Amino acid sequence: MGIFSRRVDQPVPMHPVTAFWQWWSLEGADRFTAAADTGQWDSPAREMGEHLAAVHPDLAWDTAAGRSARHLLAVSSGGDAALRRIAEQWLRAAPAPDGIWEYAAARQPVADIGSKALTIEDRTVDFRDLRFDITEDPGGARLHVDVCHPEFPRLGDRGAQQVAFLALDWTLGEDGVERWVGGVRTSGSAATATASVSDLSAAAAGLAAREREGSWVLMEAAGPAGERIIAKARRPLRWIDYPLLDLHTEVHLSYGSRQEDGLPAQDALDGLRRIEDGISAALGPRGILVAQETAGGTRVLHYYSDSEDANGGGALEAAARAAGGEARHTPDPGWKRVRRFS
Repeated sequence: MGIFSRRVDQPVPMHPVTAFWQWWSLEGADRFTAAADTGQWDSPAREMGEHLAAVHPDLAWDTAAGRSARHLLAVSSGGDAALRRIAEQWLRAAPAPDGIWEYAAARQPVADIGSKALTIEDRTVDFRDLRFDITEDPGGARLHVDVCHPEFPRLGDRGAQQVAFLALDWTLGEDGVERWVGGVRTSGSAATATASVSDLSAAAAGLAAREREGSWVLMEAAGPAGERIIAKARRPLRWIDYPLLDLHTEVHLSYGSRQEDGLPAQDALDGLRRIEDGISAALGPRGILVAQETAGGTRVLHYYSDSEDANGGGALEAAARAAGGEARHTPDPGWKRVRRFS
């Protein structure tokens, strides 16, 4: 007879996000509250660094005054789309805000940044002296900003850029910078840099007010052989509005009935629309269709879903296969594969 021994199950490791919030609930929140009240940050800051590094070593953190609570704890991805989804996962696991702490997955706008000052490379940069030159891009969806301060020439390029991006984050919020700001340059002085912090905020608010959520734009181009290409894309087309949707799926559909220019004839077009509706319905709220392009007998649908949600990608694959198409998946946190439609 064989000899059997009892199998001892190994404990399942705790997810780093779960471990972070367990530490925060048991002791971290109390220590941070005391630090915020006394200004004694050394020990709490070290502990925060250790626990947040376990979630991801490149995440940063900051505290500020809250809007509905006394304090805000914000985690920053520094504009990295792959990190931003991790910060969003961290936020979604957070406890409900209370009267003392609230939470954010990106730096938030700071009230009255003109009263702030930053010491960098032994020089103090007074934010009251910040000025901006703001230019709206031709499409009216982004602002190109020159950030100017008299101390920038003495800080060097790296120091000036650090101050400039912190000023933008504090003015518009980290996500607001991603939404509304295109090119950024720094300068020690510029005759046209007369806009204030409030002017920059107003310019971004103006873009937001003009934006029509859920609209689509139709585009046309010529292919390598001169063939006609028709594309349609969602507006706005921004990954920051869907930080968890990082998996790009191309669904390739063929059509046989064509016009002389290679685009689908009416019967084929009706069929493609029905297929698209069916695939989108199969995906449901797990993802989003952001663009389509049609040329030479093929329509390509561009979807984004959560790479950690196998049901999203699986639904697209099954629906595409049932329609006689093919689904191709590519990780794409920053939606780079659809930038040509922006």
